Formats: sequence, structure tokens, C-alpha cells
Amino acid sequence: LNKDEHVQGVIDVGCTREVRIGGLLVRLTGVVETGWRNKNSDLSYESRHNFMDELIDLTTMIADHCTEEFYLLEGRHSVPFEARLPMDVLSSVNRDNYGSVRYTCTALMAIPEDGDTEMVAEKTFKVFPYLNLDAPYMRDSTSTTEEELIVGCCGRKRGTIVASMKVQEEHHECVLISLCQQLDFVSTNRYETHLMDRKSVTIAVESHGTCKARPGSGPETKEIEFSIPSHLPPTSIHADRLVTISYFFKLDLEQFDIIVPVIIGTSKTPGTIE
Repeated sequence: LNKDEHVQGVIDVGCTREVRIGGLLVRLTGVVETGWRNKNSDLSYESRHNFMDELIDLTTMIADHCTEEFYLLEGRHSVPFEARLPMDVLSSVNRDNYGSVRYTCTALMAIPEDGDTEMVAEKTFKVFPYLNLDAPYMRDSTSTTEEELIVGCCGRKRGTIVASMKVQEEHHECVLISLCQQLDFVSTNRYETHLMDRKSVTIAVESHGTCKARPGSGPETKEIEFSIPSHLPPTSIHADRLVTISYFFKLDLEQFDIIVPVIIGTSKTPGTIE
């Protein structure tokens, strides 16, 4: 499901005899949790935030399946429902020993004649926020450079220091470029909430190796196409969350890597990029 789309479902209830009920509710919840033990400090970190709690009252709809005294009739009953997700939602994430973002749909039916108990049924579902890439600045091409600058040297007092540098004459004939996903998790100490810890995990979504068409020749320009999996969540638009999703291109070279940030959306920008 995308943000601003409707959550749709059906509540199926089987009744072997008439039973008095108090109503039917559906609750949609979104919870983000992070937690782990820091091996260096031996401290435990746990954070939890309920960012969505939507309640849908289906009592008037289940009433069509009841008597005037609100006794649910014997047999099988189906009650459809739908609800619009709020604007500010997070992508579903589940990473062991790091954290998760989970959405749950819970159906609640009160049964007063049985000691005020409730029938409860739960179903999890996934959500990917909607991120349109229509902003004009997102059509601009990007570039990055990596440099190593020596700003000073140190030596013993009244002594001498010798430095040497060797520059390889060979150019890189083959490189590996990867589209990577980075998940950043933030958690606080359970006893001292001012203590925070961060963990990250990087995943290569897709990698391509490429070589020069003519070894030993000058610079070459190549266009490499990456396929975006349909289940890939978009880039997080909020940087202050417990869980943040980001993407980048990584060019692996022998001595260093080149990183280029990438924004992954859920709606393709129309037209071609100049």
C-alpha cells in the first residue's frame, strides 16, 4: 500500500449460535521499534514509537447482521471496510537485531454476555510511502569527485623527515558499480534516555562490472541501467526518525570508493532528463 491509498479488507465472522455483541471495531496501527546491545559498552538500547493509530467503527455495518437486540445471527458474516492512511507514514522495514517498522490491522468484537470479553483477529500488512520525483532539481545531473590533500607533515624537533610518493601510470580498466541501500537505526538507552546509539546496515541492491572497450585507451563514458525491484521502499523524506532509508551509487576502485547519493521514488518523473 502507498501513502494516501485506501486500506481495504473484509472481516469474516462465523457464528454457531446467536450471541449478543457490543460492536465491531477495526484498528490500524503503525509501530517503529529499534533495539540492540552495544558490545563495546555492554549497554542495552531500546526505542519504540507508535506513529499511527486509526480506529474504524463498523458497528452500524455489523448491525445489519444482528437482531434488534443486537444478537449476531447464526452463520457466516462478512463486513467490508476501508480507510485512508495518514499523510505521514513510514516504509515497512524488518531487520533482525536492528529494528522494524510494522503495520497491523486488528479486528475487535465485544461480547458482553461472555464476561465483557473480546474476539480479536490480527493481520499485518506492508506500506511504502508515496514519493513523487517531479521536483525540477531532481532532473539535474549529478557528479562527484574524490581527492586526497596533504596539508602538512610532522617530524622530530631539529630533525629531518623524508616522504616519497609513487603514482601508478596504469589507469583503471575495469570497475564495479553498485546501487546500495543503507538502513540507519537510532535507539536510546532504556535507563538513561539521553544516551543514544546508532547502527547501520548497507545492502547492494544490484551490481554491475564493466571494462573499457579498448584497454589502454583514454577515458570512456558508459551508461549502465539498474533495475529497481518493485518491493524496494523509497528514500526516507524525514531524517530524524528511528529508522531512515537512503540509497547511493558506489564505485569500487582499488584505493578508494566514490559515493553518489540517489533518491528512489515511487512515481516516475514524466519525460526525459536532458
